[in-house]
Amino acid sequence: MDQTWDELTRWVQPTSPMPVGDGCAAAPDLLLYLMRWVRRRRPSLIVELGSGISTSWFAMALHTFGVPGRVVSLEHSDQYADQARHQLRALGLTHLAEVRLAPLEDVRLSGENHRWYRRSAWQSLRDCDLLFVDGPPGWSAPLARYPAVPLLADALAPGALVVLDDHDRPDEREIVDRWRQAYPSWSFSPLAHKKGTAVLHLPGGRA
Repeated sequence: MDQTWDELTRWVQPTSPMPVGDGCAAAPDLLLYLMRWVRRRRPSLIVELGSGISTSWFAMALHTFGVPGRVVSLEHSDQYADQARHQLRALGLTHLAEVRLAPLEDVRLSGENHRWYRRSAWQSLRDCDLLFVDGPPGWSAPLARYPAVPLLADALAPGALVVLDDHDRPDEREIVDRWRQAYPSWSFSPLAHKKGTAVLHLPGGRA
């Protein structure tokens, strides 16, 4: 097993065996970065786009670190939503994380057509401290994850963090370029993780 998994387990100290995922899941170096951030910043709301092992790790971090927050995960696939819910039940963490089934629907942004999560699943979200963008899957459409920021910007709290997985891919690099052009006051940091990570930090809030 990757040594980073061992470090991640020592950091979070889960009470039960945790899922480790596959090549499509968030890599352990990214998860370790996110868990450290959760412990330091103690978010009240984490919004995750695309459920998976990260859903369980976020919930376990909230439990382990005594953070009075919650996770809302949007998932377009019935199968993956059921898998994520099953993992949460097995870990006894359903009170900390909610997986919302949100099939993809048409949305038009800046004169372009996109496919993104059903509006009714996210339109009530407010004061999100961390937006983790790991879906929809890149194969579902060109620039599949682009709508995340233009559609959820108003739901982000001052000082929030936006984290995009798979930044090594051309589509994700273009997505980040577009976000940065639209929100020039947001700071940007690329992280040299296994699959590449882009971090955007909104102004305001705690340093």
